[in-house]
Amino acid sequence: MVQIGNFHFGRADTAKDPSIGVADAFFLWDQLVSRYDIIEQTQIWQNFAHDPDLKLLLEKGLGNVLEKQINELEHQMNLFKLPLPHRPPKSARIEVNSELLEDRFMFKMVFTGMQLFLDMHARTIRSVVHNDTLRSMFIKFAMDELEIFDRICKFGKLKGWLNIAPLKYNI
Repeated sequence: MVQIGNFHFGRADTAKDPSIGVADAFFLWDQLVSRYDIIEQTQIWQNFAHDPDLKLLLEKGLGNVLEKQINELEHQMNLFKLPLPHRPPKSARIEVNSELLEDRFMFKMVFTGMQLFLDMHARTIRSVVHNDTLRSMFIKFAMDELEIFDRICKFGKLKGWLNIAPLKYNI
C-alpha cells in the first residue's frame, strides 16, 4: 500500500488516519469558534442596521465569506475526527428598539473586528508549521480577509464613517 498525504492506493484497511498536532488542532478549533462568534455578532448588527449598503455588506460577509470558511473548517475538523464546537443558531432575531445602535458605530465595530482578525490570521499562519494543507487554507483565508478589508476601508471612507487623520494642519 502506498499513501501520499490523505490519499492511498491499495487496500482501504491499510490506510492510516490523517494526523494532526495538538497546536494545529487548537488553531483549527480557535479559527472555527471565532467565525461562529463573528456570525452571531454580524446577525445582531443586521437586526439593528438602517443603512441599506451596510445591510448588504453584512449579508455578503455572512454568505460569501464566513459560511464558506466555516464549511471548510468543519470539513477539516471532521477529517481529523475532532469534536466540533457548539454552533450558533441560524439567525439572531432581536425585537427591540432598532434606534439603539447607529450604523456608524456598527461599521466601526466590524472594521475593528476585521483588524483584529487579520492579526489572528498572522499568528495562526506563523504557528501552523506541521500541517501544510492547513497552513495553505489559513493563508487563503488571510488573503481573502485582506481583500475584504481593502474594500471595507473604501466603503468606510465613502460613507464618512472612518476617523481619518487630517492631511495637514493649519496652525
